[in-house]
Amino acid sequence: MKQVKGTPAKPHYGGDFATIKPFAKDQTIPAICAAVGVLLVLVLILLFGQSRSAQTATVGDAPAAKQTQAKEAVTQKGGAVEVPSNKDGYNVDSTVIIQGNRAMEIFSVSQKWLTRYGEDINAFAATVPNTKVYVLLAPTSVEFYGPDDYKTKNHLFETAVDYAYTPMKASNITAIDCRDTLARHVDEYIFLRTDHHWTATGAYYAYVTFCRAAGLDAPKLSEYKSGEIEGFVGSLYSKTQEAVLKNNPDTVKYYFPLTESTGHAYNTAELTGGRNAKVVNPTVSSKYAYLCFIEGDNPILKYDTANKNGKSILMVKESYGNAFAPFLTDNYETVYVVDPRKVDLNLTSFVQQQGIDDVLFLNYAFAPSNPTYRRAFEKMLGVQ
Repeated sequence: MKQVKGTPAKPHYGGDFATIKPFAKDQTIPAICAAVGVLLVLVLILLFGQSRSAQTATVGDAPAAKQTQAKEAVTQKGGAVEVPSNKDGYNVDSTVIIQGNRAMEIFSVSQKWLTRYGEDINAFAATVPNTKVYVLLAPTSVEFYGPDDYKTKNHLFETAVDYAYTPMKASNITAIDCRDTLARHVDEYIFLRTDHHWTATGAYYAYVTFCRAAGLDAPKLSEYKSGEIEGFVGSLYSKTQEAVLKNNPDTVKYYFPLTESTGHAYNTAELTGGRNAKVVNPTVSSKYAYLCFIEGDNPILKYDTANKNGKSILMVKESYGNAFAPFLTDNYETVYVVDPRKVDLNLTSFVQQQGIDDVLFLNYAFAPSNPTYRRAFEKMLGVQ
């Protein structure tokens, strides 16, 4: 409710009451009655004015209402999912929101680059008509935990998805929105607090959404063996140096795939001279905990799994795909992971040469407008 400060309007008495003349001797009773009436009017006006002033003071001087956690609905098919909207107060450090012990990047929608991202993928899909192309743009933590000030149209992930997915007209493209699935799990540890990445748990729920779209079976989370690396402080602490983040480090949880695999990292599209690469490496130190997923950003990774189903997938990603990639080894015989920033290759040629069945573009919401990633991405797709 909008609170408006104001003062009561001055009452208008009329010219006859501006000055009071002495009563005539033969009009004593009427004069007395008139005088009493005037006094009553003045008293009522005085009382009314004080009452209005008191009300105005109460409205203007009252302390701000104590802010409480509200809930906002995220629209989805079949109903609405309520997501907590934290309004406890926050600070902004450059492009990062600090709220409690959580840091979140401020997301701003870039219509130009998100639209171009969709156009680029659409152009690529046309060059591989027999390959299924999936696109999963990943939201960031501010979408679920950020203050309402950053849930306007220009900051909404929903707006970004609309811009990115609308140009994707090719019949072999499936665009995936994992937002609603993640929204159902906001009370779980799905995003790191000191870093811009999601957790492996958050990546798992996105993977479930992908499997649903691709007609694949996703194991239950409880089926995986898991482990944890404690004491991790990530990119958002490095950026802000906020003590509250350092004093409340993250725990990085990892899940071992159910299917055995052998991995190799390569520097070129020829896939020669590779080195061994684990899909999950639990031996990394807490300082580099997020490197436990596919050993970080490599040019090209190839995992040969125990799944003898003849199916292959290539995932194009930046670091947001790292925690997601291990789950794919439970569905495909061969899994390729490509980071455009790290390798020089033509994606269409590589997909055709390797006979790859599915291509998944997994990027977090900032990637399409990041100059470094965008240039490498467009070069790989041959659309510069």
